[in-house]
Amino acid sequence: MKVDTHISGEHFDHKVAAIFQDEFSAKRAVDILRKSTSLQINQLFVVGPNDRHPGWELEPEDKGIWRTMIQAHVWLGLIGGGAGLVLFLILWAMGIPFVVANAATTVIITIAFGIVIGMMFGGLVTLRPDHMPYVSVSQSALRKGKYIVAVHAHSVEQLREAKQEFNKLQVKTVSSL
Repeated sequence: MKVDTHISGEHFDHKVAAIFQDEFSAKRAVDILRKSTSLQINQLFVVGPNDRHPGWELEPEDKGIWRTMIQAHVWLGLIGGGAGLVLFLILWAMGIPFVVANAATTVIITIAFGIVIGMMFGGLVTLRPDHMPYVSVSQSALRKGKYIVAVHAHSVEQLREAKQEFNKLQVKTVSSL
C-alpha cells in the first residue's frame, strides 16, 4: 500500500493563466502549447467572458480541495506534534526544573500545542492563498471581456514550459506559487 505524503491532495498543484484579447488568439495559444510542451489537452482550458462556470475551469478540483484539507491537517498536525516532542526534549535536556519535575505533563502539553499549531498551518494550506492572485486576476480579466487560457500543470517543469511559451507570445500571465 502506497502512502501519499503530499500536503496537497490536488492533481494539478501548479496553475498559470494567460490573458488574451480575443477567443481566436486564446485558441491559437492552446494549439501552440499542445504542440510545443508536454501538456495534455485536459490540462488546457480556454475561458471566455460568457462562460457559465469560469470558476470550474480555473479551479476544477473540488475533490482535490477536500483531499488537501484532510492531508494538510493530518501531515502538518503530525509534524507539529513531532516539533512539540523535540521542544520538550530540548527543554528537558537543558534541565529546566519545572520541565524535569513535571515531565509527563510538559510532554503532553508541548505535543498538544505542536499538533494544534500544525493543524492551524494545515488550515492555511487548505485556503490556498497562493491561488488568490491567479484567480482574482483571471476573474478581473473575464469581467473586462478578455479571454483566459488556464493551464493546470502536473509539475514545476510543465509550469515552466507553459510560461516560456506565453513569454514568446508576449502575453500577460499570472500563476499560483
